Amino acid sequence: MSSDDFVVDPLRDAEVHENAKRLREFLGVPEVDRVEVLDLEKATAIWTVKGVKPFRLDVVPDAALPHDSGLTTYDGSRVVIQIPRRIRHGAFLGDGYSRFTFGHELGHATQHLDKLMLGASMPRRRLGNVTPDWIPRFKSAEHQAMVFGAAFLINNKTARKFSSADEVSVQFGVSLGAARIYFEQMQKEISRPASSLRVLKIAKEIKAAIAPKASSSVKINFLSDPCLACGQQTVFPVGHKFMCQACDAVYDRFQDGDSVQ
Repeated sequence: MSSDDFVVDPLRDAEVHENAKRLREFLGVPEVDRVEVLDLEKATAIWTVKGVKPFRLDVVPDAALPHDSGLTTYDGSRVVIQIPRRIRHGAFLGDGYSRFTFGHELGHATQHLDKLMLGASMPRRRLGNVTPDWIPRFKSAEHQAMVFGAAFLINNKTARKFSSADEVSVQFGVSLGAARIYFEQMQKEISRPASSLRVLKIAKEIKAAIAPKASSSVKINFLSDPCLACGQQTVFPVGHKFMCQACDAVYDRFQDGDSVQ
């Protein structure tokens, strides 16, 4: 089966970044600024969330994938990424879109093995993949692959020195769109600790204010979703965040794909 997108196991963007780092380490390029994606043609195994698996990268005629820039499948014994010759040639020349296609398909290969082993074919559409509105970002195979591709190609330590997506694009040889995705996430990550402390302080103040007193019959309306940290149904909204009354865990909105801070 083939589709533009699939519902997959939920992952926060931070978890996707960690998966990309694990693959970098496995391939022996943990601190490399400009990953040479064509070296994947020599790889016979890759790290996946299900462990190390046999791997093959095939460069196929353009006619084999006329509408796709890349395709990831499972052939019964190996994870297989197919790349059209035009994309391989673009990557050889340093084209950002072409290089990112390798990273994007690796995102599927390393994180979506369950779906692939059930027969899913995960392509990168030339005109862009369409994700239905009902698939939340943190459960979208395509969103996870996009985040993974940027994190795999971009050295996080070096990227922090730059002040714009344009600089990130040039330094790491990725498309401007991919650089923007990564740059926005990097800025969010940098600002998150301070933001989380402010939200936690506000949340605790609200929690104290609405907590039922011994002589009060005040009732808190909790969400139906259980807390992801302690499992109790004691989660309530705090502005654009959520907090668990039982364990003080603070969440982003569930649909954003970033749950527990």
